Amino acid sequence: MANSMGNQEVVAFQRRAELAGVEIRTVQNSTQSFRCYCPEFEFLTPIAWRGEIWHGRQQALLEPGSLLCAHPGEVFLGRRVLTPGTLRSLSIEGRALDDYLAEHGLSSDSLRFRPFARMSKRLESRLFCVFDQIRPGPTPLELQADMVELVASMAAELVETSKRPLVASGVERLAAERVRECLRHDLSGRVDLSSVARQVGMSRFRALRVFKAWYGLPPHRYQLSVRLGLAQKSLRDGQDPAAVAVEYGFVDQSHLTKHFRRLLGVTPAKYARIGTERPLRCASSPA
Repeated sequence: MANSMGNQEVVAFQRRAELAGVEIRTVQNSTQSFRCYCPEFEFLTPIAWRGEIWHGRQQALLEPGSLLCAHPGEVFLGRRVLTPGTLRSLSIEGRALDDYLAEHGLSSDSLRFRPFARMSKRLESRLFCVFDQIRPGPTPLELQADMVELVASMAAELVETSKRPLVASGVERLAAERVRECLRHDLSGRVDLSSVARQVGMSRFRALRVFKAWYGLPPHRYQLSVRLGLAQKSLRDGQDPAAVAVEYGFVDQSHLTKHFRRLLGVTPAKYARIGTERPLRCASSPA
């Protein structure tokens, strides 16, 4: 998450090697608006925080007991904080989620999670159990059993059974998605708005307008978030931060570090070490 102002917050990430593709993020003292790009499936819930969230072309109140569900490539924005406090999120790679969903005859490619949901006591309990277990101590059997139970509850409660009505025209939605695909295929950060507009067959103004209307932020900020999301995955896979910086179009490692810390609250090197040491806590830099 990236703060839009300078107030300090504390960020913690947790991973366990025995639970591949799963990561927990805790944001404490969240007082300012933020944006979050989701490289994987993400499930966010407040612990002691209330605010207005824009996601999936909807504005909703997120508070304890409620859950935000995001698919890979989506963006959500914390637009207004009503009660500062703590949020926690569970991130699951698509291939890891599919391993669990297959047991219920489901695939992440063919389902949609509701953008916002009020959790049942059962789902909330199972989510918080996973939050608590991804730390040194619990056995792999405990961890995996808790994830199996959690995904079973998710499949029962969070999957949309019918399509929501579109709040924008189908033409506008498809145009925004075409712009997004252009941005996701350029990892250098060098593509310009004129090139994108030509590729999707529209003016620069229209390309910019439909993209911002659908995804909530301008193309350049979205593309930076994509590159940082890919950098996250490479770091989790053990790649060197300097090599990751080059691969995803950053000038050097310090340039990657600047943006990575601003968006995620930790440096790339510290992020890469999570799961090999005690759970990390560090303060984020002002945006």
